[in-house]
Amino acid sequence: MKLLRLANTVNSTSAPYNQFSLGLKKTIDQTFCSLFQHDIPIDKDIKGFHGDGSILRMLRIIKKLISQNNYDVVHIHSGLTGIIFMIAAFPFKLRLFNKVVFTLHNSWNVLKLRNQILNFFVMLTSKKICTCGISSRESLPGFITFFVGKKTEAIVNGFDHDRIDRVQNNKLDACHFEKSAKVKIVCVGALNKTKNQITLLKALKESNIEGEVIFLGDGVNKETLIDYSKNISNSISIIFKGRVSRDLAIEHMLEADVSVSLSNGEGLPIAVLESMYAGCFTILSSIPPHKEISPPAQRNLFVNTSDNSEIINSLNHIKDNIKQIRSGRIESKEYSITYFSVNNMLRGYKRVYSSI
Repeated sequence: MKLLRLANTVNSTSAPYNQFSLGLKKTIDQTFCSLFQHDIPIDKDIKGFHGDGSILRMLRIIKKLISQNNYDVVHIHSGLTGIIFMIAAFPFKLRLFNKVVFTLHNSWNVLKLRNQILNFFVMLTSKKICTCGISSRESLPGFITFFVGKKTEAIVNGFDHDRIDRVQNNKLDACHFEKSAKVKIVCVGALNKTKNQITLLKALKESNIEGEVIFLGDGVNKETLIDYSKNISNSISIIFKGRVSRDLAIEHMLEADVSVSLSNGEGLPIAVLESMYAGCFTILSSIPPHKEISPPAQRNLFVNTSDNSEIINSLNHIKDNIKQIRSGRIESKEYSITYFSVNNMLRGYKRVYSSI
């Protein structure tokens, strides 16, 4: 099977590359083409092409690829690259539309209006549409479901547990958290309004928890969050490390006691699944994608992000039960691997590929 994969970027957090391409590299002949230059090296078993952010350059690359190769499947991971592909295929390669799989990697309400419009047009012309989970599929508005519902299927996201095992086995003795920290909390995600880190900082300001919080990620809210954190008690150390490699993020999860995501919207968050496998207790906002993961009750607390007291109470629960939390890491690990292994996800996609 020959597959052309189209996405915006290839970086340390790129699901199309890290979960899909690497997971299938031994079984499918893959070509990965991204709109922007790759931020990380492409595996030798995957043919990689990239643009420089220019739509015209991406268009030329795709036209050349589809003229020189007979692809069995074209897997599109963003509305923008899907539109570029549609233009590239017109008018001589229209038959390729019957080989297109489109994956919606987020909940519909989280997308910007521009991306909603682009996605909708790509979904209309795709042979098969996959959402990253049941909650993602259910987030589709009724009028979109009317047009594309019959060819839409939910395939729940999976995470690469082998990678986490490898990182754990190779991890050096150096620690990312202070060894003396009474509670170690990690937050992974872009620093923006949707990911909602400010709500955690507001709760920390009013709590009396002692420990260390590390934020991994970058974004438009970075300076605002850093400024706010300076007014929080010195009993809790707050560090912003910016964007780091996936392996380094996993190292932090392996050390942390708790992983916190108070996001207002998600697809099906890989970082939460990875942190569970790494053994973290979780504090999660009560949104459908988090509910879909539904960690074991003894290893998770759901909170209403509009109620600051709920978040403060969850932090106090961590403080008061830290010994039990640290001793129960295996429960999170076993649950995540049972229900969210990347192998389960890839089996679903192989079936979809074969069907077209």
